[in-house]
Amino acid sequence: MDLDLEKFQAVASLSKLRIENGEAMLSDFNKIMAYVDKVKELDTSDVTEQEIYEWSENQVRPDEIGESLSRDQISDIAPKFENGYIVVPRVIET
Repeated sequence: MDLDLEKFQAVASLSKLRIENGEAMLSDFNKIMAYVDKVKELDTSDVTEQEIYEWSENQVRPDEIGESLSRDQISDIAPKFENGYIVVPRVIET
């Protein structure tokens, strides 16, 4: 399936895409579509659903209370610690 430049630009316009160097992009698009056509020819009749979809579940660890750092330990390792809080650089200007 080869698109001509006029149809390619019409599709781009409908998609709200601005196409620069349309001839080169059209060539690339047509190569992609040729590859898609090749993929469509593959015989997938013996492929099972289990091979297509990978079923997995989240691995969740138990939510258990464990050891934590004290404020003194945190103040020792934090780059800047004031009034019981870790001070970080401002990232949003007000």
